[in-house]
Amino acid sequence: MTLKDQTVLLTGAARGIGQATAVALAERGAHVIGVDLRAGDMAETARRVEALGRRFVALEADVADREAVRRVVDEAVAAGGFSVLVNNAGVLPSGPFAEVDFSVWARTIEVDLTGLMALTHAALPHLLAQPRAHIVNIASIAGKFGASGLAAYCAAKHGVVGFSEALRFELRHTRVGVSCVCPTMVTTRLIEGVRRSPLVPLARPEDVARAVVRAIEHDLPEAFVPRYMRLLVEVLPAVAPPLFRWLVHRDTAADGWLEARRPLPE
Repeated sequence: MTLKDQTVLLTGAARGIGQATAVALAERGAHVIGVDLRAGDMAETARRVEALGRRFVALEADVADREAVRRVVDEAVAAGGFSVLVNNAGVLPSGPFAEVDFSVWARTIEVDLTGLMALTHAALPHLLAQPRAHIVNIASIAGKFGASGLAAYCAAKHGVVGFSEALRFELRHTRVGVSCVCPTMVTTRLIEGVRRSPLVPLARPEDVARAVVRAIEHDLPEAFVPRYMRLLVEVLPAVAPPLFRWLVHRDTAADGWLEARRPLPE
């Protein structure tokens, strides 16, 4: 699918992965409808997209709010419609599962998984009516294994991976493609306070943005960032389980937990 002159509905567009993805899409000729909790937070994203000669529309919504999700799809359609949906909005609270109030974990699932599914459900009738369309869900390598201190986040991202695979299979006879992008930890404010194994690499928002573009243009079922992380999460657990567990769980416990903020971080 070529991105030139397509319009992309992108959540979590204010900063980090969302902002980098908006710019990467605009560089490929796409227009962007950005979604975040506050339209004003997307001013810099809008400036960068419009500097590339592409259109940017800012819409406000909390993806955990079902009514807001339906409204934002209606507003996006009224703004000219879209042929690509990128589900990027997410939160990343961390800490020992039993020691954190469950409302924090519930919020994680509501934003990172059920909010993503709700927006996809609301957007699908419009996408199915397009000559060609695509959905990209931002998951994580945490959707491929469990990591201490990140139980709810891992649960949500496992759900995103499974949902993406199932939806791609369901839509295989339609003109709508579905991709799942699984980055390692990304250098955004989202990972502040979360420790990681020093052997697990960090990625940049721009790396993830390039993977999103690649997934759309080549209709990839799945993309890892960096690409060699596929080896870590798919091959190593099978051939050397003890080594895999040591690599993943070494120093991954958080010193504290990140408060689940109402703004949708990158």
